[in-house]
Amino acid sequence: MKKVHAILIATMLAIVLLPAGFARGDGMIVPIRRDIRVRGSWAVKYHHVNVLVRDQVASVSVDQAFVNTGRGMIEVEYLFPVPPKAAIDSMTLVVDGKEFTAKLLKADEARKIYENIVRQKKDPALLEYAGFGMYKTRAFPLEPGKPCKIIVTYKTVCKKDQDLVEVFYPLNTEKYSARAIESVRVKVDVKSKTDIGAIYSPTHSLDVKRNAPNHVIATYQVKKALPTTDFQLFYKASNDKVGASLLTHQSDAKTDGHFMMLVSPNPRNSRTAVVAKNVIAVFDHSGSMSDKKITQAKEALRYVLRNLNPEDRFNVVSYNDSVETFFGKMVDAKKEKITVALDMVDRLEATGGTNIHEALQVALKQAGGSKRPSYIIFMTDGQPTVGKTEEKDILLETKTANKCGARIFTFGVGYQPNVRLLDKLSLENNGRSDYVKPTEPIETKVASLYNKIKNPVMTDLKIKLQGVKIKDMYPRKLGDLFDGDQIVVVGRYDCKGSSRNTTLVVNGVYQGKQRGFEYNVTIHPPGKDMRYVFVEKLWATRRVGYLMDQVQLSGKSKEVVDELIRLSKKYGIMTPYTSFLADETTRLNRPADVRRAAVRNLGKLSSTGTGGWAEQSGARTRGALNTADQVAPASVPGATMDSDGKGTYAKASKRKMYGNAGKDKYEAETAEYVAGLRQIGNTSLYRRGRVWIASSASKLDPKKDADKIKRVKRFSDDYFKLIRANTTYENQVMASQQADEEMLIVLRGQAYQIE
Repeated sequence: MKKVHAILIATMLAIVLLPAGFARGDGMIVPIRRDIRVRGSWAVKYHHVNVLVRDQVASVSVDQAFVNTGRGMIEVEYLFPVPPKAAIDSMTLVVDGKEFTAKLLKADEARKIYENIVRQKKDPALLEYAGFGMYKTRAFPLEPGKPCKIIVTYKTVCKKDQDLVEVFYPLNTEKYSARAIESVRVKVDVKSKTDIGAIYSPTHSLDVKRNAPNHVIATYQVKKALPTTDFQLFYKASNDKVGASLLTHQSDAKTDGHFMMLVSPNPRNSRTAVVAKNVIAVFDHSGSMSDKKITQAKEALRYVLRNLNPEDRFNVVSYNDSVETFFGKMVDAKKEKITVALDMVDRLEATGGTNIHEALQVALKQAGGSKRPSYIIFMTDGQPTVGKTEEKDILLETKTANKCGARIFTFGVGYQPNVRLLDKLSLENNGRSDYVKPTEPIETKVASLYNKIKNPVMTDLKIKLQGVKIKDMYPRKLGDLFDGDQIVVVGRYDCKGSSRNTTLVVNGVYQGKQRGFEYNVTIHPPGKDMRYVFVEKLWATRRVGYLMDQVQLSGKSKEVVDELIRLSKKYGIMTPYTSFLADETTRLNRPADVRRAAVRNLGKLSSTGTGGWAEQSGARTRGALNTADQVAPASVPGATMDSDGKGTYAKASKRKMYGNAGKDKYEAETAEYVAGLRQIGNTSLYRRGRVWIASSASKLDPKKDADKIKRVKRFSDDYFKLIRANTTYENQVMASQQADEEMLIVLRGQAYQIE
């Protein structure tokens, strides 16, 4: 029994040895009885993984326990899909001190087994592996309720693209677990002969710790979750003073490609390259800031003052209906000056009105005339009530006065600030806006920002790809690069033909001088290579955030609304303003109806610049879209999704929303979900009754366009002909269809209704 269990789990883990980009999962238990489905007959108790990477060679150790969730003993087999061209290296399986091996079946034999199981069980779970090879165990009994603990170790070589190394680990097939896993942890310990710059995961949030310039530990950890996405991590290994990498994806030659750039400072050199900066804190102490708000705001200001670098210069502009500065001019961040400033902070009282215009003018005058980068941290809890109060006047005169290019970071406190004004101030002056709920500590938000901008390494960044036209890039302006940080840039490019080698150029001010850094990069050819497919959806997410900013700042136009609808529908990007797309009463094939719903919903975004809804939109909806670094996980029909961090779950037929539709959820920082939507990779499916409609088929009317649609019975010969012609990702979408459901999808230009 123990030997069989060891083989079972061993085959699960072997997928990590496969080239990244081909792997989709790590195996599954299949009960012998025909009336027991593949999904949900077993559960994982915990899954802990340690990956030790030394100069591209990964040593993996896995500690995992799984259990039969039924009431009685069941006979099961274990199937492990092996993608084409996969090469398995050495692997050791240890159970009670004994070592075991596993048996491989070739793709032709494996295909018959996959199809037979799908036919017998009427369960399409294995469809995404059609055309793969297979590891297969003999039948064995699985005891109910008794955890089986397995420890597995093996080695593999990580895939490398230029200087970018990929670490891959399969968590995808844990989605077949019958219940949430108590503890999931993937810990990646990387040490290289060269320094390590960027550390990035498109799939999971990482806690990154740097032990040395060439030694990094990145950890993903979550409790009571059901992972639906394989773990993917990239790191840049080079001794460049500033590191940059390029990832590209182009689905076909007829469409623009999508790119992602990762730009990061070398951790060895960045501290010595830190630039002295100007910091001007603009502090609102008007009457509405009384009691708890001014106490918290003072603590935030104290944090900034205490964490200035010795080489910095600073000043504080305090304002209510009048404006004053702590010092007549910018002063060096000497201990005695900081002590004086801290004493003056203590004496500030909340009285009077709010003179935003003059406060900004005074702050910019302080920053002017210096070659140093200047950062203005602007806090307010209200709207302008004294001096010039018109938005357009404040914005125009701020931009005119900002001749030194100061970066303005705005913080709106409570629900009274003019969100539209603060957003425009930051957007037009190379900064960022953020908002603090009435119940939220101000100092936490301000400290988080200041820690990021504390040590600028390279300023005024600009990028270009030589000989390649790039467009729709986000963020629009890169701003500055800071020690310990990295910039994630996404965009589109116009490039036709085969693979192309070119040069990525990063320009900016480095150590006081204009510098350009060049990197040899490759633009991959269009086709079916899906390794960087996430880049396209991440671009779409940022693009939706940008378009929503335009609605908030300038009102809704036909072009913006139409583009928002197209992107949101195609990629399933759900917000309080686009969630109507998942409403079963919305006829996706009627553009006029969809536009009316979009205009109605977006009207709420464009009509108000103040109040709780405006702040809520800026903080959790538009802000989350504009700074998105990861894509949403795949849906798992009939199971639960990843926890939102508070121990709650949503059915997989629902998708997590960007932002909140309700104020109570926003206040509680609780995620909200949209029903009737599934996402598999870059494909979105919308439920309409019993039919799930892929975004590619959303313009079709099943009745009026019946002559354009081929009807195919599930598990028929024609059905399996489709499966054999599909790509792995198309089959993954097909595998999401459940009993008593139908699917409308376009494959290779032909519409099919799978019944």
